[in-house]
Amino acid sequence: MLYESSGHSTPPAKAETTNSSRTSPARKIVKLKLRYLQEAYLALDMRDICNTMTTGIRLNSAAGKVLSRLRHGAMTVEELAKALRLTNNAVRNQLRKLQATNFVAQAGKRPGASKPSTLYAITIEGQIQFSTLYLPVLTQFLGVAEGRCSGVQLDSFMIDTGKSLADRYPKPSGILKHRVDAAARLLRSFGGVAEVRTRDGTHVIRSRSCPLAALTSENPAACKVLEGLLAEYLTARVTICCNLEEAPQCCFEVRS
Repeated sequence: MLYESSGHSTPPAKAETTNSSRTSPARKIVKLKLRYLQEAYLALDMRDICNTMTTGIRLNSAAGKVLSRLRHGAMTVEELAKALRLTNNAVRNQLRKLQATNFVAQAGKRPGASKPSTLYAITIEGQIQFSTLYLPVLTQFLGVAEGRCSGVQLDSFMIDTGKSLADRYPKPSGILKHRVDAAARLLRSFGGVAEVRTRDGTHVIRSRSCPLAALTSENPAACKVLEGLLAEYLTARVTICCNLEEAPQCCFEVRS
């Protein structure tokens, strides 16, 4: 997300009853909302958010101002330069940065006096950087879902969400220890501080900082997303051993 100074989907788990005709209208609505939640999780790719943080793009920077201006519609280099009182070359430099992060893309041509000028438009990824509503919506939705769905159904859905999310990342190869080390690096790219320890033949991935802390602190079911992601990514059995009592801390036991 910009500072003021991220696909695949699987259907939610089947209801525990074997007769779909007995599913109440309220239960059907919750299942539809759960499908929306899964799509929202997939849209909020945490690696994209982490990469955004490392770019150093801020709202009051030249790149941030260009991106903000493009929220009002596609513009040419010349139009951006005039609106922001920058040189054409300065605008081109910022556009290259924004294209590299997939926040801006070319969007056709506009006829000019001598030759057509390229239009640049903000992407969905770029629009997301200005929103502060995703996290409150997901947190509130998870709270409602936890109250209306059975624990088994919600856990199963969250695990499936994590497995779908894992498809975005190339799976590591080699022995289990090497794959677990790769999983720790993946968690660090999400914003965690993951380390690997081996205990009684079991590999334990532990992070004192949870990349989903804002969700898991109020909605423990969100941990199942990471459990499913790691299980699919590692092709191994993964069990949660997280500490959610105070500041959320990740812990996953991995077995072959």
